[in-house]
Amino acid sequence: MNLKKCPLCKRNCPDWLMENHHLETRRKSDKTKEICRECHKTIHGLFSNRMLRDEERALDTIDGLLRNRRFYKAVKFIRKLDVGKSMKMRSSAMKKHHQ
Repeated sequence: MNLKKCPLCKRNCPDWLMENHHLETRRKSDKTKEICRECHKTIHGLFSNRMLRDEERALDTIDGLLRNRRFYKAVKFIRKLDVGKSMKMRSSAMKKHHQ
């Protein structure tokens, strides 16, 4: 089994758990980063596409995502999960109010 390290949670995950995340809006570029499914699900659960595009939030890099307090707190939890275990993700109230 081929393992890859998620740049966000730092877990070693099998290929089938890795997904491409567009760091910038697709209209801007095709720049993607391979991250694990749980981190990808968490990004899109916490942030709307509008929030991810907002340059002031600086969520278009791995470091920018990790500097976000709410996302970093979620990543700390993901790091404790067994690889392959899934967590439930509800849409964030922050996401709903900041569209």
